[in-house]
Amino acid sequence: MRVFTTNKTTVIDNDATVVDLAAGFDLATVSVSNERLHSDNLSVMYGKALKTKKPEDAARYVKMKQRYLDHCRNRDELGNRYE
Repeated sequence: MRVFTTNKTTVIDNDATVVDLAAGFDLATVSVSNERLHSDNLSVMYGKALKTKKPEDAARYVKMKQRYLDHCRNRDELGNRYE
């Protein structure tokens, strides 16, 4: 997994293995709303999903990834400082 920002766009790539594990899993059944929104937490979720190979863990990572990217877009493109 790699996170970087270029031209006011944050990108997360090299995570296809974990994203593929979540394919077909209902993302509505997992929640990350209580998780702290931080790249370290995203990294921990990625590592756990990669280690366990469980679709539930991969789905949690995918939801957190989208939440993190939404936050970065809000910050980078829209200029808002808070989630």
